[in-house]
Amino acid sequence: MSRDALPLARRLAARLAAAPWCAPDGRNVATCRISAPARLAEADICPFDDLAAFLAREYRRHTAHVFVGATGIAVRVLAPLLRHKSQDPPVVVLDPAGRFVISLLSGHWGGGNALARHLAVLLQATPVITTASDQAAEQDGVQAAIAPAALDLLIRDAGLRILDWEHLPQAQAALLEGQPLRLWDPCRALPAALPPRFERLPEDWNHEDDARETLPLLAAHWRHLPPSPGLLRLAVPRLYAGLGCRRGIPKDAALAALTELCAAHDLELQAVASLATVTEKADEPALRAAAARLRIPLRTFPAGELARCATPNPSEAAGRRFHQPPFSVCEASALLAARTDGHSAGLLLPKTAIQSCLTIAVALAVPVTPTPQTA
Repeated sequence: MSRDALPLARRLAARLAAAPWCAPDGRNVATCRISAPARLAEADICPFDDLAAFLAREYRRHTAHVFVGATGIAVRVLAPLLRHKSQDPPVVVLDPAGRFVISLLSGHWGGGNALARHLAVLLQATPVITTASDQAAEQDGVQAAIAPAALDLLIRDAGLRILDWEHLPQAQAALLEGQPLRLWDPCRALPAALPPRFERLPEDWNHEDDARETLPLLAAHWRHLPPSPGLLRLAVPRLYAGLGCRRGIPKDAALAALTELCAAHDLELQAVASLATVTEKADEPALRAAAARLRIPLRTFPAGELARCATPNPSEAAGRRFHQPPFSVCEASALLAARTDGHSAGLLLPKTAIQSCLTIAVALAVPVTPTPQTA
């Protein structure tokens, strides 16, 4: 935000290019675009006339943002753009002298704290982290060894999705205060080695039989669990939905049909890890819209590859249309998508026709446990 800060911005961009930051989704972020008020613009700078208008357009287009300037400016201009910690890109703030790197937004889920630490190392600065769990973990001595990990980081790193964000503070507070935190995880989605304050419940546990219990509870599954006070539900993304459709179906048809199908079979919609279809339908608006709304990828497979996948309900019509032996677009694409992440998979829901214009199948992925090597 000032001419004196431009050398710091350039130095940061150069060092980030040499030592990328690993974002929470696993991508290495090495490219840093420098923006500044138009009056400061030089050859390598992207100029803007109005910061609020600029950020309204650009905030969600980037993995993270670094402000070089006053924290108050960043707070005021970003406030109208914020939605939720699970959606907002992280923001860190540098003072113009480059002495401090402040994690301002999305410190845990978005990776802002990790970004602040990374940039502090690159600039030989001091990271400023204010989240309570990090304060406990970064104390020296014996206390650091027993400090609990941030619960949302534990959940994020396990690849799970939080359904009840409003219950997260209570559960995190329980860990920080040394209270037991009950966990129902029949899918074994969270790490086997958890902090000692976690109390694993048996797989046949039933929340209805335990309704009077007041201790915080985490429940992780790919099935839909009804909301309940004190229950922090975690979606385990192991469902893969394959779709086949006619051209030009209504833009909201695929998402509406998948939502209805999941509800009818007690499946958690947020546990769908990806959608899948044949390559020729990659640009179908209804499928792309559904993937965008669910914030998951739309994977595609060539018709020949789908035709080689054995399924219970092959279609002669699909075979003729794509010049292949009979095969099922939705069943085969669901199975192949589930297997691309190194999992074994089986059909959970076979092909279901929706109003003669859309078919959906759902596969369940099961992580493969490595076989121990023998001498």
